[in-house]
Amino acid sequence: MPRLITLSRAARLVGVKRGALQTKIQQGELRTFEGELLLSDLLHAYPQTKVEDSTMLERVEHIMERAVNKIIRPEEDVPDSNTLAARILVLGQELAQARQEARRYATLIHELKQKIEELARDTEETQASAFSKLQAWFNEALESRLAPDDDTEIIAKEAFLRVMAAQVRILPSGHEFLIEGSDSILEAGLRSGLALDYGCSNGNCGKCKAKVVSGQVKKITAHDYVLSETERGLGYILACCNTAVTDVVLEAEEAFGSYDIPRQKIEVRVKKIEHPDERVLILHARTPRTCRLRFLAGQYLSLQLDNQSPQDCSIASCPCDDMNLQFHIPVTPGSPFIEALENHVKSNTVLCIEGPQGDFILNEDSPRSLVFIAVNSGFGPIKSLIEHAMALDTAENIYLYWIITPGNSHYLGNLCRSWDDALDNFRFTALEATDSSAVEALLPGILADLHNASGLDFYACMPAPLLEPVENYLTRQGIPQGQLRLEPVRMGAPA
Repeated sequence: MPRLITLSRAARLVGVKRGALQTKIQQGELRTFEGELLLSDLLHAYPQTKVEDSTMLERVEHIMERAVNKIIRPEEDVPDSNTLAARILVLGQELAQARQEARRYATLIHELKQKIEELARDTEETQASAFSKLQAWFNEALESRLAPDDDTEIIAKEAFLRVMAAQVRILPSGHEFLIEGSDSILEAGLRSGLALDYGCSNGNCGKCKAKVVSGQVKKITAHDYVLSETERGLGYILACCNTAVTDVVLEAEEAFGSYDIPRQKIEVRVKKIEHPDERVLILHARTPRTCRLRFLAGQYLSLQLDNQSPQDCSIASCPCDDMNLQFHIPVTPGSPFIEALENHVKSNTVLCIEGPQGDFILNEDSPRSLVFIAVNSGFGPIKSLIEHAMALDTAENIYLYWIITPGNSHYLGNLCRSWDDALDNFRFTALEATDSSAVEALLPGILADLHNASGLDFYACMPAPLLEPVENYLTRQGIPQGQLRLEPVRMGAPA
């Protein structure tokens, strides 16, 4: 009986991105059956897989600590987290061995039945001869079944992962993610980059309603929204108030484009304003806990201060942290909006935001690696897209080219370098142009730096006058129009 494993767990077991596995699937190196992989194929593609990973204990230590603290018993009787994790590993190994033996004997019984039927059909065989052949075959088959399998250890590790992280699969999209610790289904889904439908995220509105198709969930937070008897009978829950106990399959609504995101109007409070250099300011704002902003990475909002005209500003934060919003706003001399931000706005000042708008969003269905080109404060929406791509964990490689013109700086260069240092599939290149018109002159070097540029997805954000020449150059070099998305820097212009 073939052993199947989900894509998310397979990626975690062998230590690669889900995008790398998807590439191998498309190339025919890995076979899938209803969204799952053959374990034998996985081990063949990644023979260097190390199943004894001591870092697993460190990763779950804080989860175990929070879990055992909830048990009502004398503190001195509580096992430490490493002991509990070690016990789980042992139990996982025993479970893996038991599963292996059950599969061996199930296969043996099936083959024995076929062998008996084969001998029964042979009319020339005597009873003694048939019995002798059957006995010899059975002894040989039994001995071969007792040989240890190569995948016992990795099955044990997968069983350990099943205890520490439940998997959720969303229908009809087939998207999947893991829940670690006491996160709600909604929190874990958003953190994984999914655009699940939700509203208040605290159990009041019911917009995150989902139907449990299989698996077991547990309510972790009380909610005011009342599910009808019919809904409860059909298995509906609120994703914001439940977590997964076992692997779960849910039917839930998702956004697949900007047309699926409702227009919202929310009053937010300013947390702080940073001035990393003279040409840009970074505005941090926080939504109310009961009214978070639902948006897609790369979109923009209309911001309004007091009675001033609304201004368009790109969102620079990830949708996975929907309460904490960030905007990278270019400093425009003489702008009343910029003057108000610099001189009058303090912590806890109320801003009215409306939106989101825009189609500068990731093509999440694309299997291609990603190239991001930012000019000056165009890094803001690019940052949002990159963080979202990291949350999705599907891109095989991510390339960032950040171009600055005279007077500007790579004001978050340390953040980009930290991504480069921490992630094997991320590469950051800082570039400088002599003037705005020289930005296009850097493009040949960028394409020469990339392998098979026409097979990549390009996302670029820069001042509006540069968009047309950059687009023309890239398309002339063979970049398909469908793999190129461009966005102007939002200059705080009236909405």
